[in-house]
Amino acid sequence: MILLSVHLITYNNELYIEDTLQSILKQNVDFDYDIVVGDDCSTDGTLDIINKYAKKHPQLFKVQKNNKQLGILKNFIATLDRCNGTYVFDIAGDDMLKTNDALQKMVDTLENNIKLGFVASGFDSYYEEHNTTVNFKNKALLNSSKEQYTEAVLLGKVAPIGQCYRKEFLDEYVDFDTYINMNISIEDYPILVNMVMNIDFERINESLHIYRVHDASFSHQKNLDELVFQKQEMKTLFEYFSKKYAFSSEIKKEYLHNHHKILLFYAGYFSNKKLGKDAYNNIESKSIKDRIHYLASQYLTIRKLVSLRKKIKSR
Repeated sequence: MILLSVHLITYNNELYIEDTLQSILKQNVDFDYDIVVGDDCSTDGTLDIINKYAKKHPQLFKVQKNNKQLGILKNFIATLDRCNGTYVFDIAGDDMLKTNDALQKMVDTLENNIKLGFVASGFDSYYEEHNTTVNFKNKALLNSSKEQYTEAVLLGKVAPIGQCYRKEFLDEYVDFDTYINMNISIEDYPILVNMVMNIDFERINESLHIYRVHDASFSHQKNLDELVFQKQEMKTLFEYFSKKYAFSSEIKKEYLHNHHKILLFYAGYFSNKKLGKDAYNNIESKSIKDRIHYLASQYLTIRKLVSLRKKIKSR
């Protein structure tokens, strides 16, 4: 009987997928698990690498390449549907398990309390461009109260790294069809919101994972249109959940404040005048940084000066 399914969706992860797979295969566990892969029509060597490992470990791998590209959310769902484990651990094709007992610790936590919907754990952030690592990036959040953690989830401040879910509760509380009908591509935020609002959870106060930050990842694009698209999708989801779960006025206000501040930062970074004006006008309480970002969005000279100052400070 499969106790845990490692849920792995991939798309053009050729440079990283081997590290991901090796980190899974080195796990020391006392239960049966499988690795369920959904490849969304990669055009590089991602699938070849996966199949090489699957050939060596046929009892572990369930690999499927989609007939056509589905996108993140639909690929996530299609792959989840093939997971038969009591628990599901989701890992991206460019992230890694940091310790050899990561899967064991997450499963043990869930096994010890049948009422838990998921367990969250710590991660390091590895920034590929600068070859630097921030150790245990989410330590403060994992050590906060459950109320504070829940609020962070609602505000979109919890990274989808290190969560292991009880599958029956995913099936019960996450209405994926609704998000498909909303034409949403984001999968992690809806899952976490639905889970924290409906079922108990626990946290492991230890860094068990490595989150790789690089320009090729979907969540770290350096393209203005893509970044704004992602933020607008998040806003659409937040407004939907705000009505569904009757979020407090304080949560709504904080979310919108943060939303416009991030858009203003993007506008300054890319020197986009219209986005800068719109975002700046929507911020009620403006900081000095907001004013600098606004000026950077309106004047390329200011944008260059700000960039130069950041480069000098980083030396």
